[in-house]
Amino acid sequence: MKKRILNIMSIILLLTSSCLSAAENIRKVATWNMKWLGTNSGNQLDAVENVPEYAAYITKTGATLFALQEIGATYSVDGQPRCYYLDLIVNELNKGITSEGEQWKYILDGRNENQRLAFLYKQDQWSLSDTISITPGDSFNHIRRPFMAAVEAKGENAALKFNYINIHLKAMPEAEARQQRQLNIEQLANWLETNTNKLDDDVLISGDTNIYYGESGIDQPLKDIKYCCLYDPEKTAIFDGQLSQRFDRFFCSPGLKREIASAKKNVPKGKDIDVIKEDDADKISEFDENISDHFPVVLNIDVSQER
Repeated sequence: MKKRILNIMSIILLLTSSCLSAAENIRKVATWNMKWLGTNSGNQLDAVENVPEYAAYITKTGATLFALQEIGATYSVDGQPRCYYLDLIVNELNKGITSEGEQWKYILDGRNENQRLAFLYKQDQWSLSDTISITPGDSFNHIRRPFMAAVEAKGENAALKFNYINIHLKAMPEAEARQQRQLNIEQLANWLETNTNKLDDDVLISGDTNIYYGESGIDQPLKDIKYCCLYDPEKTAIFDGQLSQRFDRFFCSPGLKREIASAKKNVPKGKDIDVIKEDDADKISEFDENISDHFPVVLNIDVSQER
């Protein structure tokens, strides 16, 4: 009887260890439009006053790699673009982290004026290199060029490498804007297909797509090249204190589906991709006034998986 109990306990310990090990391999990647960070858009309070709230919210998401949109108020250090307000947020995030190799860092694009794109990441979790603004076609004007980085997961069991493309498509619901978004997607899909040999098998795309309800089929060109369109059914954009549209989305190459599917098996149901939002109407309104008119979306990825 003792032997049987011991065998059962061994199986339980083995399963527990296996589950813990699998959970350690899961990392969260986020996309977030920060609403013209540091630029007076006319309806947002001073970003400097809200630096602790920004940092707290970033920490709350659990993500360690972010694709950010609408970063404004830039300056330059040694020829590299910086954002004073993002500097303050990163300094807040790094309080208490004594090891420089474990601190947060960001890379800002140098092309998109006051609507710049950025990658924010924790250095002990991810390595980023070869960042570049790309121009998939003439529909991407000078403030809407995608920003791409070569990303590598760091850590004992980490094996994942992928290209991460940060996008911010044409805004507004008018017919002309919708046509430009359609052209944005078509040209991006064509660029991806044309540059397959230059990209990793694993490609992740995320950002503010500005795709409205009713624009069904606009992402079909990406599906035609076998990309998977990933989104949480919850809405992400805030208007008049309530959630309105599902603008913020992820897309992945066929090669990355394995890593995403593996993560999905190891997180609570429905949390493999999740809008990190407030539920209370007053808190939603406060978030809109002080932080952003978008909530971030978080995607889980298994970094131990690699083709």
